[in-house]
Amino acid sequence: MSKHRPPRPLGRVRFLVGVLVAVVVPMGAPTVAQAAFFDAAVAPMSVGTYKIPAPAGITGTRSCSDSNRPMDITIDDFGAVPRASSYVVTLTASTGRATKITLPATRRTTAISTETSSRTASYTLRIVANVGTWTGTVPLERTYTCSA
Repeated sequence: MSKHRPPRPLGRVRFLVGVLVAVVVPMGAPTVAQAAFFDAAVAPMSVGTYKIPAPAGITGTRSCSDSNRPMDITIDDFGAVPRASSYVVTLTASTGRATKITLPATRRTTAISTETSSRTASYTLRIVANVGTWTGTVPLERTYTCSA
């Protein structure tokens, strides 16, 4: 006779149930954690636009002479545009010839000139603000004439 007793069937069932619980419970835990994130609150979204205004006002001097009708403009200052990162100053002759200068937002003074061979020439000065990569659609615009 053997000193060992045969295993009881109830003990074996308890052991198998314990192993099953030990395997199944960790597998179900991620599902519970995911359920906590499923019902997340959604923050309200607000979208707006910013219309880049034109610089307000300009001070400076201009001059033109008879030789090839060059127009020279010295800009002493112009109104700052909120949020502007730069400004583009363009002087265009009536013939289409143009000079363009880009200024950083911290600098609002410059000199610009262009010329034309026309006997009577008109020139258009435009200053447009940029905000990042966006360009303002409304320029500060002045027209000047040099006549013979």
